[in-house]
Amino acid sequence: MNILLLHGIFDTARIFKPMQTMLEASGHVCLAPSMKPSDARHGIHDLACFVERYVNRYLPESEPFAVVGFSMGGIVARQYMQALGGAARVPAFFSISSPHAGTLASYLHFGQGAMDMRPDSALLSALRRTEDRLDGMAIHNYWTPLDMVVVPATNCRWPRADSETRVHAWLHATMPRHPVVCRDITRRIHALESSMLPHSGET
Repeated sequence: MNILLLHGIFDTARIFKPMQTMLEASGHVCLAPSMKPSDARHGIHDLACFVERYVNRYLPESEPFAVVGFSMGGIVARQYMQALGGAARVPAFFSISSPHAGTLASYLHFGQGAMDMRPDSALLSALRRTEDRLDGMAIHNYWTPLDMVVVPATNCRWPRADSETRVHAWLHATMPRHPVVCRDITRRIHALESSMLPHSGET
């Protein structure tokens, strides 16, 4: 299965290396763009448009793909899926330490992207109003109560998710590399791919 991996603010795709290695060893194809500008100075929607162009260029139009979003990448993924129609091709979304209810730490940074991730921002409010566009999608959420980037850490929790895994990771940045997270996502994607295969006897 094709899997799109979206990193967080000030990051690059390298943060997914352990997860990408595990997923590819299981036979999946990972696409991990380094979104630019990584500081999101032009806003979350600008990066969602970057994702849309990337998907249109590198993923065959007829093929579904799963999405993994870490931190800001989870919010970019939601903007792509909910505002730009990307949800139509995504059967499963894995959110890792994303500020679904915003983060107070965003007040420490400048730029539209930081403003978009402030609690009750216009962008986050619009995403809350349009969550029904994710109907039918399997959503799995991962968070750590020790998070010091998403403040408060409970703002990573997302009632919309079908499952929620609480991980005791000491640092926000370790979440996409955490063995519990990597193993669980690999297991769930394998199960998803198996469920999408034609049943025996079908033509």
